[in-house]
Amino acid sequence: MRKYEKEAFFKTFGIFFATLMLLTTLVAYFYYSEQKHIMEEQIFTKMKSFTYDFQNYTFEVDVIPYDNSVDELNLQPCDRGMCGYFAIPSTKNSMFKVIMSDKEYKGQLHLLINKVLLIYSALLCAIIAFSLFYSFYALYPLRHALYLLESFLKDMIHDLNTPVTSILLNTKSIAKTAPSEALERIELAAKTIASLYRNLEILHQGFIPKKGEVDLEKLLHVRAKLYQKLYPKLTFIFETEPCIIHSDPDSIARIFDNLISNACKYNRKNGSVKLSNKENRVNISDTGIGIKNCRLVYDRYYKENEKGLGLGLNIVKKLCDILVIQITLESNAETGTSITLLFSKEEKA
Repeated sequence: MRKYEKEAFFKTFGIFFATLMLLTTLVAYFYYSEQKHIMEEQIFTKMKSFTYDFQNYTFEVDVIPYDNSVDELNLQPCDRGMCGYFAIPSTKNSMFKVIMSDKEYKGQLHLLINKVLLIYSALLCAIIAFSLFYSFYALYPLRHALYLLESFLKDMIHDLNTPVTSILLNTKSIAKTAPSEALERIELAAKTIASLYRNLEILHQGFIPKKGEVDLEKLLHVRAKLYQKLYPKLTFIFETEPCIIHSDPDSIARIFDNLISNACKYNRKNGSVKLSNKENRVNISDTGIGIKNCRLVYDRYYKENEKGLGLGLNIVKKLCDILVIQITLESNAETGTSITLLFSKEEKA
């Protein structure tokens, strides 16, 4: 089950379970109150029967002066437990005080509580089972829709590769004999589509890292060259130095492409993009609009405006986790966004 499926499942389960749990708790409370009242009425009835023959029940009895302030119709708490007060027919000045010991009363109350808790526990188990069934049932349309979407994306990825490759090969071939600015723009557009294709391929098919030597300085310049042509109004600042590491070249290129693309795409008019590296640390910063919620930027499909698909930084984080690259992000609406990649020193050549 994927992260967003788990989130949908637990939210559905939590809301449904909490609602039924609250209703069941209220019903259990009212049931307990009713059963307690019935139990006390039964005890009071037995006390009344006891005053006729004083047999069969383990009550204590006292004769006390008549008191018209006491309740003669219900069981009452008293200093020795629970008491019932009954008038003596033969005299108007005295009355019976029938007493059930506190220990015996609490014993019966304890049995009642155990009975209610047993019923409540059985209902709770039934609610959990029903909530799980309902949550899985409610999740099915979402999972089916996601399955159809992913199937569509897989088919699209497969069908996208051939025409993009053909466009790139043919434009390069034509450019050798008749170079022109129009052909260069076509090639840049095809490379942009190819970059999107590789992102989708990584997202849905995954990859196995293939270690090799990577020159961070050279790779930064090579990957930035494409975006310098696509965004001629932006200023690119390089502060780089030679640094060779052992990692997966294609994956590092994917990371750089996504970060540089974002730095350009979300930059301000006539802004700048700064690319720097020092030893095993690479920094890509911009003077763009900034990110409002830095905690969510790595979530798939998360985006703060209409541009993009919300996949770039998710793919970057996934690749960084696989290649053991530490990534940190700082963003401010006033100064832009700065992303730092820290490569493991073991990867450094």
